[in-house]
Formats: sequence, C-alpha cells, structure tokens
Amino acid sequence: MNSLLIIFLIISFDQFSKYLIKTFLLHYQQVDIIGSFLRFTFIENKGIAFGIDTSNYHILITLITIIGISILIYYYNYNLKDPLVEKIPLCFIIGGAIGNAIDRVFVLIPSMGYKGVVDFIDIGINSYRWYIFNIADTSITIGIILYFILEYKYNKKLNDSSGNI
Repeated sequence: MNSLLIIFLIISFDQFSKYLIKTFLLHYQQVDIIGSFLRFTFIENKGIAFGIDTSNYHILITLITIIGISILIYYYNYNLKDPLVEKIPLCFIIGGAIGNAIDRVFVLIPSMGYKGVVDFIDIGINSYRWYIFNIADTSITIGIILYFILEYKYNKKLNDSSGNI
C-alpha cells in the first residue's frame, strides 16, 4: 500500500468521524457503543493532550503544530535510515497530526463553528474514564508505539548481524 494513501485515509477517516459527531451529537451528549466501556461523547478540546488547556495560546499551538508536521514530513522525505522501519509509523503520526491540525485551523475561522479539536472516543468503566480522544490521537499513538517496536527490532537485528551483544 502506498504510504501516502495511509496518510490520506487517516485524515479522511478522522475528519469524517468528526463531521458525523458534530452533525449528530450535541456537546457533551453521550452515546453508549459497548455498554459504558466505550461511549461517544462529543467535546471540543480547546487545549492539547490530556485536556491541558492552552486556549490562550491557540495561534501559537497551531503554528507549532504546523511546524512539527513540516519537520516530520521533511524527515519522512529525506532522513529515513530504514524506510521499512520508519515510513509506516511516520504515516500514522503525520496523518493524525494533520487531522488534529485541520481542527485547530478551523477554530481560527469563526464561520466553521469549531471551538476546539473534536474529541469523542470515551473509554472507561462506569465513572472511571480515560481522557476523551479521537481517531487522529489514536493514529498518532499507534504510530509512536509501532515506531518504537520496529526501531527496537531493527536495532536488535543490526546488533545480531554485526556480532555485537
């Protein structure tokens, strides 16, 4: 599968899921998907990860996000030491980062009606809940985990083939 297709699919799925949530749920409305374990709860996160409020610095955070995405794309295009190990995880990270960056840019356009990044995946047991997140967040997390796993295996393979312990 073409790696750019992975990025496109992640962005598309993320934005389409957010569109559906904004269209069919009210703010803070909860819909049980798998009992109370998996719910869709519509919120608009004005901050960054784990609900850290950065709303007073929205333009700065948006610019930092865009710069970060640009650095990842540069790295993706020019600095991969092993494309097999790094390309797919980076696609997940870039796709997720762009998905959330789109929401951050939409916040800057009042006619779009965004107050923050759309989050809706709500996992927990009864009142013990994790932070609410979205497809882009999931994609970034999968990319980071996959990157570390593949990097570990790649380095182990290099060490084993060179006779190093």
